[in-house]
Amino acid sequence: MYSSDLLEVILSHLSKRVIEVTSDGCFPHHLRYLLEFLAAWEKRPACLTPLAYRWCSAISEAAARPGPSDVHTDQQFWRLFRLQPQDLVAGKFADLLPLIAEEGFREVGPGFDLIPSDGTSHHCARGRPQELTPDYYAHLLSMTLEVGFRLTGPDRARPTLHSGHPSHHEWIFETAFSSDDDEVIADAVCVWIIDGGCMPPGSFARYFAKRVERDTLFSPRLRRACIAAIERTWRTELEVLGLETVHLLNRLGIDADDIAEQHKWARVLVDVIRSPAGLNSLSSHYWHLLGRLALTTRIRWDFSLRNVEVMRLLEEAGDWDKLEVWMVVVWLSVPELFGGTPRASVEDIERVALKLFSLRPSVLPRFVGLCQMDPHYQTDAIKLQRICEKAQVEQLPSELPPPS
Repeated sequence: MYSSDLLEVILSHLSKRVIEVTSDGCFPHHLRYLLEFLAAWEKRPACLTPLAYRWCSAISEAAARPGPSDVHTDQQFWRLFRLQPQDLVAGKFADLLPLIAEEGFREVGPGFDLIPSDGTSHHCARGRPQELTPDYYAHLLSMTLEVGFRLTGPDRARPTLHSGHPSHHEWIFETAFSSDDDEVIADAVCVWIIDGGCMPPGSFARYFAKRVERDTLFSPRLRRACIAAIERTWRTELEVLGLETVHLLNRLGIDADDIAEQHKWARVLVDVIRSPAGLNSLSSHYWHLLGRLALTTRIRWDFSLRNVEVMRLLEEAGDWDKLEVWMVVVWLSVPELFGGTPRASVEDIERVALKLFSLRPSVLPRFVGLCQMDPHYQTDAIKLQRICEKAQVEQLPSELPPPS
C-alpha cells in the first residue's frame, strides 16, 4: 500500500500527463478508460478533487477548439458508446463491436505507449489531433466531475479551487447543468460550493433554469447540494435576485428539517421577500417557514423602508396571513424602528398593527411576548408594549357582556 505522500506524487505526475494529452489533442478519447477506473476507486483520496478540477479546465479548452471532424461522429459509434453493460450482455449491437475494436487498434497499434516512459510527449506524431464531438467532451467532463466531486460533501474547509479561466468555468457549468443526470448536476453544485466565488452573482439560479422546468423531482443528493450551495453563496446570489432564484427555491420546498443554520435562512427569506420578484412569487410554504424561523430565532433585523412598503402592499392586497408573518419581521426590527425612521412610517406601522390585532385578536399575545427583549432594547420594547396595550383596550368592549 502506498503512503499518502507517495500517492499524491503519483497522482500529481498522472495529472500532468492527463492535462498534456488533453491539451495536445492526442487520443483524448482514451482518457475515458482512466476516468472510469478512477471513478470505480471507492476510497479515492481528497487530493483528486483539485486535480480533477484542472482536468475539467483542460477539457473545456480542448472543447473550445474548432471542429469537430468526422472522427467517431457516426451514429453507430455513439449508440455503442452509450450502451449499458446489460445491453452488451444481451448481445445488443454486437455487430458493431468488431468495427470499434478494429478502429481503436488501428489508431493505437501494437506496442504503442500512450504515455512514453521517457517523459516525452508524442505531440500527435502518429496522427493528427483528435477533434471529437461536443457530446464526447461533455461525457469526458461528466466523468471527470464524478472522479473529483461525486464523493465530496459540502465541505467548506477544502481549499478554494481556481482554474484561472472564467470562460472555462462558464463551459463547465453550462455543460454540467444541461445534463439529464441529476448526479452530474450535483457534482457541478459541489464545485460551486467549494469555489462559489468563481461565477458572477445570480448565475447559479440561471444555470438551474432548465432543470427547474422539468417535471421530475430533484434527486435527494442534488436537493441537499442545492441547499448547501444557497447557504454558501446566498449573499452574492441575492444581489441579482430574479424569478429564476425564486422558482428554484419554490422547487426545492425547503423546510426547517433541511437547514442547519436557521438564522441564515431567516435572513435569506426576508431578503427574498423584500425583492419585487420574491414578494409576488415566493410560495406560501416559505412564508410559513419564515413565521416559524422568525419566532424561533428572534433575529434583530436592520430596519429599512422596504419593510414598510411590503407591509403596505400586503395590507392593500388583504393578505392577512402573510401580513401576520411580516409584522413579526417589522416588530423585531425595533432597534432601528423608533430611531431614524420617518414619523409617518412609524405611525403607519402602528396603524397596520392595530388593524391586524382587531381582525385577528388571537395573534396579539404573540406580539406581547415579542416585547420581552434584551435590556438595551427596553425603550423600544416599551413603545411596542404600548401599541399592544392600546389594541387590548380597543378589544375590551367587545369582550364585555351586554348590560342586563
